[in-house]
Order: sequence, then C-alpha cells, then structure tokens
Amino acid sequence: MKKIGMTYCYSYRERRQPKDIRVIFRMWQVNLDGRDERIFRKYWDNASVRFVEQDV
Repeated sequence: MKKIGMTYCYSYRERRQPKDIRVIFRMWQVNLDGRDERIFRKYWDNASVRFVEQDV
C-alpha cells in the first residue's frame, strides 16, 4: 500500500455476517488533494474496538 502512495490511518474490529466472525480491518487512504491530515473517520467513530498500529 505504501508503494502506491497510500497512508495507513487506523485499524478497527467488527463482526462480519453471516458467520458472525470478528475481523480486524485496516483503513488505508490516499488524499488526491494533498491534504494528508484529512482522515475518513466513519469507521473509527462507529467501531467499539479501534486502535492505531505502530509497525504498519
């Protein structure tokens, strides 16, 4: 992801249906307008378990 210009933002855990399995998702994004401080926070705000990994 880093090689194509994406930036790691955060990770979050949620349950996926239909098997009700807990999965950790990593949020990566690229801001084409150059404003790297902007982060899409919808998943961060909705998740009960969320964290920032150090070595991603």
